[in-house]
Amino acid sequence: MMLSLPSPYVIRKENNLDTYLAGLAAHAAPIIAIILAAFLQSITGFGLIIVGAPLLLLFYDPKLVVPCMLLIAVCGNCVQGLMYIKQAELRLIGWLVLGVVLGQPLGLWTFNFFSSDSLKIFISAAVMIALALNQMGRWHVRECHRNTVITGFFSGFTSITTGMGGPPFLIYLANIKIPVDRIRATCFCYFFLCNSTSLLAFHFSGLSLAPAFGEFIYLLPGLVIGIIIGHLCYSYIPKKIISRLIFLLLYATSLYTIATTLWTKYGM
Repeated sequence: MMLSLPSPYVIRKENNLDTYLAGLAAHAAPIIAIILAAFLQSITGFGLIIVGAPLLLLFYDPKLVVPCMLLIAVCGNCVQGLMYIKQAELRLIGWLVLGVVLGQPLGLWTFNFFSSDSLKIFISAAVMIALALNQMGRWHVRECHRNTVITGFFSGFTSITTGMGGPPFLIYLANIKIPVDRIRATCFCYFFLCNSTSLLAFHFSGLSLAPAFGEFIYLLPGLVIGIIIGHLCYSYIPKKIISRLIFLLLYATSLYTIATTLWTKYGM
């Protein structure tokens, strides 16, 4: 009686699967962070990087978090952008992306020159000041091509330096009149293009994306789970809550980023 032995290919495949499953278990906490961030993005159109990046700083080096979150965001926004592209403000996105491309070279220089801690504190503080001025009614942004390009410029700059291109864009959205559903679709499409160009800028500048891609493989299931839960819950969440989440998330994330950075660096 002849024995049927497994082929070397099957053995390697089983070993690779076991290794990957063990890696998933070791990445349980970062995966939960991505599930939360992806859920918020599914119901608001944003939040994946704004929420995910500060949480991942608990587990990774800051300069690994940026390209890692960009990879996750590109993947998530690609799927959701294709689903809702007909509802997106494509002309607005076009002017924004022009500004993004103009802002990225300065972002690359800043990313390489300054420490990640300094960049996080500065940008988080700037976002909080801008939000406070906006809510007090002393600062309003008029919708026009010039202001849209300027917004894209700062969004491209912050996307490269911190992985978070959302705050400048969301502040601008809060000042222009777009229905909630169209805001959500516009966010999906815009962030896909913004984050894709940021990844390309990193690649052509000589930064290796291999370490970030290695982590991305383990965090990808969290992205899928979060997106599915968010889409299932979206129709049950009042639209007024969605619009209020914009300011709430920005304030909370900015405060959290500043506090954790100062604690890590100075033991405050």
